[in-house]
Amino acid sequence: MSTPLPWFRAYTEMIDDEKLRLLAFEDRWHFIALLCLKGQGVLDDAGPLLLRKVAVKMGIDTRTLEEVARRLAEVGLVERETLQPLNWNARQMRSDTDPTAAERKRRQRAKAKTGAASEGVTDESRVTCHDVTRTDIDTDIDKKEEVVKELEVVGGGHAADASPAAPEKKPKTATATRLPDDWTLLKAWGDWALQTRPDMTPEDVRREADCFADFWRAKAGADAKKLDWAATWRNWIRRCDGPKPSFRGAAHGPATSLNKQEALEARNRAVGQSWVDKMRGGRSMGGAANA
Repeated sequence: MSTPLPWFRAYTEMIDDEKLRLLAFEDRWHFIALLCLKGQGVLDDAGPLLLRKVAVKMGIDTRTLEEVARRLAEVGLVERETLQPLNWNARQMRSDTDPTAAERKRRQRAKAKTGAASEGVTDESRVTCHDVTRTDIDTDIDKKEEVVKELEVVGGGHAADASPAAPEKKPKTATATRLPDDWTLLKAWGDWALQTRPDMTPEDVRREADCFADFWRAKAGADAKKLDWAATWRNWIRRCDGPKPSFRGAAHGPATSLNKQEALEARNRAVGQSWVDKMRGGRSMGGAANA
């Protein structure tokens, strides 16, 4: 297990992060809890009881934890299998886990202070009645001062004139986009829908694809942008009601999947059809009697 941290670095830009805004409020807290467990070193103990340990820490069961990991992995915040937060090393500094960093910094400042005080000593103050020895040549020169002098010799000027190194660029994160206007259902997406929902036919999947495209093209605001449209399609198929029964079938069978308006229209159609059939039967019997 790695060295536990009493704290970790969190950045104010989290409130505007596109990935976090795609999550529900409870999943945002789940992500913060995983960051805390990473700082404690719990996630680095990749043993067979990892999921159970994390579930106990977070106060949820393992099945719920697996669903949380799936949702966080879909937006690119954690690894689904190991629960490791992505870009952890890029956001946390090595000095945070180095117990000797503060002591080394203290010695560096003390040495710099001593060096500044010794600059006022002159050659005359070092002359005695005995042999004169130059003591202004410090054999224990700080490595940093040697580098500065080398830069002065090579560049012909002060080291401060040297151009600073270019700042390290942060890796670009994926941005959410709207559904393209020319979007069509991919074959792989349709095959996945048929495998996941055996109660649906290819025609049902194509109808859901049309509804999917119309809904997201008509939707306005930030919620209309998604980071992963494939994951959005999968959630759409999982939550859809499935194939709708026809009105004729609804008149003779259960109509639990229809809403109240559709059930009323189906009943009216059935009554009307029954009245037409009765009228046709009466005419046929009257014609037979006249014959």
